[in-house]
Amino acid sequence: MSMKGDIPVYEAQVLAGLQQFMKCLAFCNQALLSIHKQMPREVRYVADVRRWVLTHAALLLHFQRRVDPSAPLLTATNLYGLIEDSSLVSPNTVTNYLKEIQNFGYIEAIPSQDGRVRAYQMSAFSEQMFHVYLSVNLEALDQIDGAGRSEVTRATPEILNHMHPIFARLMLQDAFLRAPPQSIVQLVSTTVGMSVLNEMTKSITESPIGDIERIEIALDSANAMAQRYGVSRGNIARLLKKIEVKNDFGKTGKKSWISARLVRDYHQWQARKFAHVSYAYVEACRQHNMTNAAA
Repeated sequence: MSMKGDIPVYEAQVLAGLQQFMKCLAFCNQALLSIHKQMPREVRYVADVRRWVLTHAALLLHFQRRVDPSAPLLTATNLYGLIEDSSLVSPNTVTNYLKEIQNFGYIEAIPSQDGRVRAYQMSAFSEQMFHVYLSVNLEALDQIDGAGRSEVTRATPEILNHMHPIFARLMLQDAFLRAPPQSIVQLVSTTVGMSVLNEMTKSITESPIGDIERIEIALDSANAMAQRYGVSRGNIARLLKKIEVKNDFGKTGKKSWISARLVRDYHQWQARKFAHVSYAYVEACRQHNMTNAAA
């Protein structure tokens, strides 16, 4: 952990080992599960790894231009250029994705100098949604150290415009986040899987230690989860089966369990995200202050 001013910047390894990290995760889980219940359609644009990469890259281009109007436009070519080395998408995937989110009203076409190039910006709703997402993560980090990041961004939301491109770039460069461990890859690669993963891990209050292999959890039925997230029961059941085959989930009588490996991998995966959040916030405050000083 290093300090920038009074605000800590964390390394993932250190973060995952902190006792308060569980408070941070529990807060974030609860907030994101609640958002998913309220907005199942919108959440699917960040709920699986491929869409998550596309959406954060598109937002990176959008918010970069919000703070620097000379930055590259959000176009299919620029978006593909940001993520082509992730090998998750093709140019066609990018074009189809932009058409799809334009149809839903998440992005709007804007005039560009070159009439042949389609350029876009995020809608006001999309901007607001990602301000909420970043705020939830900042408030979760505040559970660890009480540094008051969320109060600062509530009073000065423009900091979030600076923060998103820094955060997204770190996330897109992080191979561990782009290619998650085997134990959680099935969950984070599907639309509803991330919420199922949050449900599976929300009752866990400490990291597994020693040679413990399984952890008992309270998990709703596939039926209840399907209703909650607006998908079919079969969708949830197939997902659970895939994790069961890997011996990372199962049932003993009426009790459900998940593997200690899944919990450790999930904690490490989340710790990397929160480490990036901690750095992006401090850097965004610095950029925002410099911009204001120059104005």
